Amino acid sequence: MSSKTGTWLMAAGAFIVFVGLCFLPAAFGADGDRTMLGAGSVVIAMGLVMIAGGFYIKARELATGAPATAPTSAKRNRSKSICDQCVENEPVIQCRVHQLHLCADCLNKHYDFRSCAYVPSTRRGNPKSSAAAYSQASSG
Repeated sequence: MSSKTGTWLMAAGAFIVFVGLCFLPAAFGADGDRTMLGAGSVVIAMGLVMIAGGFYIKARELATGAPATAPTSAKRNRSKSICDQCVENEPVIQCRVHQLHLCADCLNKHYDFRSCAYVPSTRRGNPKSSAAAYSQASSG
């Protein structure tokens, strides 16, 4: 609703600016009247203020319509602990150049010592499953 109000306010302001511009030939004519120049300036200024108000209303509408959280990106969800290439195994290393988390099998295919830089993967597996694995290993 505010967007329509802003649009109408800008259109009305543009019309008022046009009316103010129509005062100028009377001010600068052969027997020009300086009071017409002042009146035209006031009308043009009022129209410009209305246009600015329309822009303000539209900007406020955009600001309130925007989500409060960070913008969503096209990147896939990387919270799960899986390899980025095979999507099966747990990653053990990350290629910093290509931003890929790789398992041991995929590392053999990806390895290039001239261009890639590797660091240990920061992704962790599911903490509940690893805790369960430790408790089962100690009890058996």
